[in-house]
Amino acid sequence: MKKGKLGCAVWGCGWVASGHINAYLRNPHCELIGLGSRRIESVQAKQAEFGIQTAVYQDFQQLLQDERVDIVSICTPNDQHAEEAIQAAAAGKHVFLEKPVAIREEDFPRLASAFRASGTRSMVGLVLRFNPLVQMQKRLIGEGELGRVFLANVDYWFGRERGSWMKKAEHTGAAFILAGCHSVDMARFVLNSDLVEVRGASAMVGDYYEYPPLETAQVRFANGALGVFTCSLVGCNPYTANLSILGENGTIMNDRFYLKRFAGQNDFFTLDTGVKKTGDVYGHPFPAMIEHFVGCILEQRESAHNIESALNAHYACLAISKSAAAGGRSIQITKDGLVF
Repeated sequence: MKKGKLGCAVWGCGWVASGHINAYLRNPHCELIGLGSRRIESVQAKQAEFGIQTAVYQDFQQLLQDERVDIVSICTPNDQHAEEAIQAAAAGKHVFLEKPVAIREEDFPRLASAFRASGTRSMVGLVLRFNPLVQMQKRLIGEGELGRVFLANVDYWFGRERGSWMKKAEHTGAAFILAGCHSVDMARFVLNSDLVEVRGASAMVGDYYEYPPLETAQVRFANGALGVFTCSLVGCNPYTANLSILGENGTIMNDRFYLKRFAGQNDFFTLDTGVKKTGDVYGHPFPAMIEHFVGCILEQRESAHNIESALNAHYACLAISKSAAAGGRSIQITKDGLVF
């Protein structure tokens, strides 16, 4: 940290990196030191997009050895996230890690241990947590407005074109852990209850992906609530991240609310928070996330949105694809991993 500013670098210069770069440039406590990628053309494209000049890293170790860098955003393909984050923690860097944090079960505890040992801070790019509507839903449930919640369903449907590496399971993981993890985490976050059991199913649709781009699951939460989760990477539809919650004293369906406390209510009412869920990286709340993360670093406190907070949702996503591959067999989710 120099002259009161945290030095920031972004490793991986694909689509989502623009959200991170934009947020660092807008934050008064941050200085964007450098951009890195294995392809120099990717770095140059980001520099041109934002009209900036930065240090250029073509090797991750080169970035980690730059003493000016305090925070690293990791925006590389999924299968690289865990090892790069562990290396960054060992180098004493704070890490803003894009989702998923990892695609292999054995990497989840390794990640958590690395950051506990290093004392550095982490944050995961699960953007729906910072959507004002999601935060309102969480607050209402936490305050008991819905009473006992017993059903929570989510859908993540986004049939956009994706980069070539996303075709392959070895780089991506599966549909839920690639993209639907946003909605799985949203449900867990809003209910403030871990997922403890899943039964998954999947189907091949089209020939673009080398793994099933459609996954569904029946789930159970630690608080006893049940749910049905769906994720589709294909289909003719706009970005869709539905959340439906049914409780004894009320119901929430996205931005529509039906609450027992309002006697005589005949139908749902709508609350407009002014911010809509969107699949556009520039519509994601990265500036608010960076503001939060920077505050945690400067005040030397742990973030509620760190890697450990994201693990249960990631275990659930991995369990869905494993269950589907096993014909829908039930998988239990524990703090230590998955149990068939």
